[in-house]
Amino acid sequence: MKKITYSILILTIAVQFTACQKYFDVNSDPASPQNASLAALLPPVYSLIPAASVLDGRFSGSYSQNYTSTTNDIFDTHGGNGGGGSAAQLWRTFYQSQGSSLNVIFEKGMKEEAWDYVGVAYALRAWGFQQTTDYFGELPFYDAWNVTAASVNAKYRYDKQEVVYKGIDSLCRLAIQYLSRTDGKVALNDLQRGDLVYNGDRNKWIKFTYGILARLYSRSTNKTTYSADSVIKFCDLAFSNNGDNFLVPFSATRNDDTNPHGPARNNMGNRRASRFITQLLDGTILNGSTTVPNRDPRISRMLTTSFDTATITSTMPTLNGGYRFCLLQASGVGDPEVNATGGTTAGTPAFRRRVSLLWGDSTVLNNGVNVFGARSGKYVFQNAARYPVMTYHELQFLKAEAAFRKGAKSIALASYQSGIASHMDFVNSYTTTATGVSAITSAERASYFLTPAYKKTEGTLFLTDIMLQKYIGDFGWNFTESWVDIRRYHYFDIDPDTNDQVYKTFVIPLYSTNNQGPKPAYRFSPTNFSEFDWNIDEIRKLGGLNIDYHTYEMWFSQP
Repeated sequence: MKKITYSILILTIAVQFTACQKYFDVNSDPASPQNASLAALLPPVYSLIPAASVLDGRFSGSYSQNYTSTTNDIFDTHGGNGGGGSAAQLWRTFYQSQGSSLNVIFEKGMKEEAWDYVGVAYALRAWGFQQTTDYFGELPFYDAWNVTAASVNAKYRYDKQEVVYKGIDSLCRLAIQYLSRTDGKVALNDLQRGDLVYNGDRNKWIKFTYGILARLYSRSTNKTTYSADSVIKFCDLAFSNNGDNFLVPFSATRNDDTNPHGPARNNMGNRRASRFITQLLDGTILNGSTTVPNRDPRISRMLTTSFDTATITSTMPTLNGGYRFCLLQASGVGDPEVNATGGTTAGTPAFRRRVSLLWGDSTVLNNGVNVFGARSGKYVFQNAARYPVMTYHELQFLKAEAAFRKGAKSIALASYQSGIASHMDFVNSYTTTATGVSAITSAERASYFLTPAYKKTEGTLFLTDIMLQKYIGDFGWNFTESWVDIRRYHYFDIDPDTNDQVYKTFVIPLYSTNNQGPKPAYRFSPTNFSEFDWNIDEIRKLGGLNIDYHTYEMWFSQP
């Protein structure tokens, strides 16, 4: 990709700074601090990332079959969000809440020669554009936060996705440039006071930025311009191990400082584990059997059991240890009592097999709403769990896919195996005595590595193996990335080496691949909070008023 001239981006930001300064001048409030420090401005920007990711991840996670809802949810069957009234939190967060805060950090950082803060702001802006365009498609890039254009036309021009991608590339280069500077006030390391993720370590921020570039360049697998070497290079320059993971911390003492995945905030109350993720972990898809030796040890740390947990024995081979999944019925309502008939009280089969919430084994009611504190739970579904934004295992799977496509099978195998091992370590980081969930043992790892689910040689490793393991690693947090992958493979693309779907057994509920029923979803509509009021002409140009707009393919998924 060609770089967009840095001066254009800097000029755009300069216009924003001038407008922001005037705004703050005329809205002076003696009851509030008028000159907040950079260290005070940065943490709230982090807190916005998990909330937007989870709230919209409920919907993209339905498209990618992380979850199935227990209610009549149009997203399970790939309906769209129409005028953007729902499933558009990311747009509002990026352009309004986070965007305004980053503009102030840019302004103060430039004035104070705090180049480290400026570099962090560029990295976060690049991340935001990447997430938002991958979720919505075309959007304002050059007109974003351009107060002059808005005051004249009250409109913002939408840029094509390929233009936005080039802009993200340039933002990343600027982030690395500023994070590499050692002059100005950088030596004072004031970044440490405001950096709750990396504690002021600029090298880790640089690695994170290279991770954004790795994601960016991995998008173009359907293009003739795809460069596997670039993806591999950026992965190598990014995270070295799990110690580099970008994790947003939470104290869980109040709503705004509690993981939005946790029971206290109840954002996942009507979501249950899908058939796809359950059968990836219980041995059905990858090993062809759910007997104890064939189950992935991660299943008991990532998913929750129903009331029939006593079936975790080799004498019950037809069951999978009590890990039930929610199925969508023809009525469009999720069935929380899979494989059971009759009865809804304790002691009956239906009650015992009822699908549990994501927070705990045998939990079908959430008694923790607005109850803050750590609270026992599982995996990322805990009040005080650190929310992942980017991880080492994800980048290892990106590298494995790129190396496999290049034909570098030895690199692909090593990266694939590293991805699985590091994801197990990642899972273990969420298992503590307080949660009541034990860590995956070395014996459990060794046993799993002996099964067919874990590829041991270059000749047995296929693209589907890499992508299915990446799906497991992304489950429950990396919603946009996982959905990007599935869209790159058009949901049902065939792996030429296996003559089966890359995403083996993946189905859309109540959907048929023979062109009967709805089309798969590829995008969401922007928020009606602003866009359908002010930018309706831009949306009309894109076809955004059409009922099937959400099925329009993204630029990155097309040849």
